Amino acid sequence: MRPLLSKFARYGATAAWAVAGIWLMGATANELRAVWLVPPTPPEVSHDLIIRNAKDDEGKNTSFRILLFTDEFRWRINSFDEIEKEGARPHFTDEMKKVLNSAREIIAVGASSEEIPAGISFTAGRDLEERRAARRAEKIAVWVREAIGKPIPVRKLNVGHHAPTGSGDTSDQRRVVIILVLEHDDGADIDQSLRSAMAGEKVRSPIFETLLTQYSLGAGSSFTWVP
Repeated sequence: MRPLLSKFARYGATAAWAVAGIWLMGATANELRAVWLVPPTPPEVSHDLIIRNAKDDEGKNTSFRILLFTDEFRWRINSFDEIEKEGARPHFTDEMKKVLNSAREIIAVGASSEEIPAGISFTAGRDLEERRAARRAEKIAVWVREAIGKPIPVRKLNVGHHAPTGSGDTSDQRRVVIILVLEHDDGADIDQSLRSAMAGEKVRSPIFETLLTQYSLGAGSSFTWVP
């Protein structure tokens, strides 16, 4: 009788895992986030991806939540005139504030389009645009700090100047990306783990391929962080 009960128990466990797998396949993104105990996607965000256990070179894990903002929100905070203007502020929703406050660390990403001022060399123009991207990261970090309600470390990542494409519309190159560090092993290298996370998800999320290969400071062996 006991072996029979054990067999039924194994079948029951297998069935339970099968049901769970079917549910995970059909679950919405926000249902999965509820399972992972993170707040749902806020209205400012068009693409919301959680990457669990990205490894650094020593095998230590970090989990990230990467937020790509909507076109409407990008237009509001990412034009040069607005991002440089003193007093200009985006209005984060309460949902966005809740997402930011769920992080252990926050990374503000600064990027610049391929455009460079007329009358200067490409090298000088690229240097100018890389500095502009750094200012974007700094400004976004300031806005993030104003929106969070507790002391959370905020890093500033400069991916630099977009490679020339000859495109007439470069607005999509000035992306607004905020990355949350959800958890990490003690001593984990965030830089290495983030690059690993992006490389592993670049097929599912082409933005990662772009950040790693199309921006002047994203393609190296390590990222460029604004002090």
